[in-house]
This record gives sequence, structure tokens and C-alpha cells, in this order.
Amino acid sequence: MNEQRLPMNTLWNRFIIGFRQDGFAWLETIVVSVLSIYVWTQSDSLAATSTEHNFFWPLFGPLLIALRYGFAKGFICALLTTAGLASIMNATGLLEYYPISLAIGLILMAMIAGEFHDYWHAINQKHILDHTYMTQKLDSFTQNYHLLKVSHDQLEQRTAGQTVSLRASISALHKIASKHSSHRLEHLGHPFLNLLAEIGGLEVAGIYRVHDGEIDQQVHATLGDHHRLVLSDPMLLDMLATRKLLSPAKLDENATHKSRYQLCIPLLDTHKTLQGVVIAESAKFFMLTPANVALLSLVSNHAADLLSDAIVTPILQAHQSTLFLSYLDRADYNKRHYGADSTLVVCIDANGDHKKSLDSIVNYRRGADVYWSCRTKHGRNALVVLLPLTTIYDAQQYIKRLKELLSLTISSDINDIDILGPLSLEQDIKQIKTLMNEFGAYDENLAVHSDDLI
Repeated sequence: MNEQRLPMNTLWNRFIIGFRQDGFAWLETIVVSVLSIYVWTQSDSLAATSTEHNFFWPLFGPLLIALRYGFAKGFICALLTTAGLASIMNATGLLEYYPISLAIGLILMAMIAGEFHDYWHAINQKHILDHTYMTQKLDSFTQNYHLLKVSHDQLEQRTAGQTVSLRASISALHKIASKHSSHRLEHLGHPFLNLLAEIGGLEVAGIYRVHDGEIDQQVHATLGDHHRLVLSDPMLLDMLATRKLLSPAKLDENATHKSRYQLCIPLLDTHKTLQGVVIAESAKFFMLTPANVALLSLVSNHAADLLSDAIVTPILQAHQSTLFLSYLDRADYNKRHYGADSTLVVCIDANGDHKKSLDSIVNYRRGADVYWSCRTKHGRNALVVLLPLTTIYDAQQYIKRLKELLSLTISSDINDIDILGPLSLEQDIKQIKTLMNEFGAYDENLAVHSDDLI
């Protein structure tokens, strides 16, 4: 049934729309003109004594051509019809009876119909072009959508096995360091390089110890193949002199990159001691964005603390206020330069009966947290907790867990311990400075920011 309808639809479209080939269209125009002349010669409108007023049937030929093909062919068809009739009447000696009014009307009607066709055709063509353009845009959008979806799926697959967060990665490094009292770099080297590879796309790199400012040439861990240490490399020498992360992405526009390395990363701890270096010959250049380069520096500083025997376990006593301020200065520097906010939580024993409860909080320390057990100016026991790389929301969750732990040890006396915070280094620096002064650890560096803290 559908096969029979298809030829019928084609014939109907051909009858309404006409031929697309210009030669067939002109042939049709001539044929219709001849038919119109024949119909006119056979009509009663040419009779000299005719008084009947019948419909003017020859009009249909030029009108049909004008509606199908436009002004030009409709006008030509009308001229051929009227001129052909005039020639026949002249040959038969009846030219004086030529219906001039009908001829003019026929030509005008064909012109009007042809002009209508051209105007309507122009409108349709505009809509067709708009529709074609929108279809192309839709196809392009669909292709881009599917490409983006595939890229997103691939990204999810690549990141599915990665560490949940930067903080979780640093905490994992802390756990490794806490299990080994010596030769930590041998155990931390590969996990640390893998973390840097996730952040900065390192492909070929090595990690080395530094003793008294000199690089130990024994490599402790490597990524990729063909890594080699070149002590005379200009970028490596500049990194040792400035103790700052260097890469081509951080060079000036007019600087020339003559180093074999793509990254030179110092492992500078909180005491500003250079514990080691990471040097990389190859890294994914598109991943060396300013944000990722800053993040590499931030993570390397935390890893350097793990290599320092003095601060691998940051649980500080009252007399270690200077060391706690060093941690606080480091966190403030990271916030200002890398946008990585840290928070502070303070627990104060209001009546002095819960010193053991405060000390028990230390047992639940997370890997990167810094605890300082101290006293207020009024002699009250206090515990100050620095939560590096922790947002206000995460710190609120920490306080919630902290209250649950305290409720297990002091039950109804939970209100005897005042918990202040969370205080953000980005938003509450004035209140933090006031608290540090209250605990006898006021630091001018928190009031006047210095870029030389690291």
C-alpha cells in the first residue's frame, strides 16, 4: 500500500511544484502556451457576433505557469499566447477582431501571479535556509554534547580510583610517616610522587634527599623511565637558591628555558629547612596551570614536614607556642597565595576539671591536624586545633564529632568545655590573633603578612 502511494505522491508534487530542471520547465511553458492558443481559437470569445459571456478558459495556461515557475516564465507564456493568437488571426484576416482587452488582462494576470510566486518563494527560501542553519547547529550541539559526555565518562573512569581529596592524600602520607621512625623517604617516595602525578601530571621524575643544602645523588623513588640527575642544571640551581618551585609556566615571557627539567620542587618544611627535592623531566604541560603549580608547592611543603623528625607528630605542649605559630603562619601563607583555607577550633576547660578529657581528644587526631595543649591567661586548660586544608563546613562536622566524643567521657558536663569556632583564616583572622594573644602566642606575622614565611 505504501509502495503505491509513493509514485502517486511524486506525481502530485510534480503537478503542483513543477520540474526542477530549467529545460523541462521551458518546454512545459511552450506546450502550455500552444494549448492556451488552441483553447482560445476554439472559444466563442473570437466570434464577431457573439454576445454570450462565458468564462475565459485560456487564462488557466499562463496562470498555471506563473504560479508554478514565477514571473519570468508566466510573463513569457502570456506573451506567447497573445502573440500566437495575433499571428493566427492576422493570417486568417481576422486581426481587426483581436480581443485586445482580454490579451492585456491575460498578461496582467500572469504578471501578478508570477510576482506572488516569486515573493512567496523568497520567503520559503529564507525559512529553508534558517531551518538548515538551525539543523546544522543542532547537529553540532549534539555532537559536542556526546563528545563532552564521553570525555566526562572517561574522566570519571580515570578519577574513580584516585584519592578522595587532597586532605585525604596528605593524611595517608601522615599514616605512612608515623609507621616509620627512620628512612621515611624510602617509604614516602613513591606514594608522594604518585600524588604529584595526579595533581601536576608528572610522567618522568625523581625524589632526592637534601643534607645541609647539598643534594644526595642517590634517588629514593622515580616515575617513568630515563630519569637522570644533573646537578649543574640552571633551573635546579635556581630552585636551590630561591627555595621556590620553578617550572617553565612560572618563567617570565622574555626568559629562556634551557633546563632539561619541567619542574623543580623544593620540599621545605615548617622550620624552613630544605628536606628534599623533586625534579621532573616530563610533565603533562596542559596540567601545569598556575593553580596546579601552586597546589604542587602546597603539597610538597606538607610532605617536607613528614620528613622532619622534629615535627612528624604535631602534638605540641604549652612551651611549643613558637612551633604552633609556624604551622599557623604556613596555613596563612597557603590561604593567601594558594587559596587553600584552613580553620581553627579551640576547646577551653571552663572549670578546670576536665584536663584528661581535653587530652583524650588528641587520640582522635587526623593525619594533618596540629594540636597545641596550652593555657589561657587566667590559667584555664585549653586545646587549640589547627585543621589545614579544611573548609568551614568540614570543620563544623569535626566539631560535631568532637562533641559526640566528649559526651562519652563527661556526659552531662559537656557544657563545661567551651568550643570556639570554627574560625577561618580567610574570614576570622582578627579573632584568631586575639586568641593567640590570649594564649601567650601573639605573632606579628599574622598582623603584617610576609611572603617570606616559606
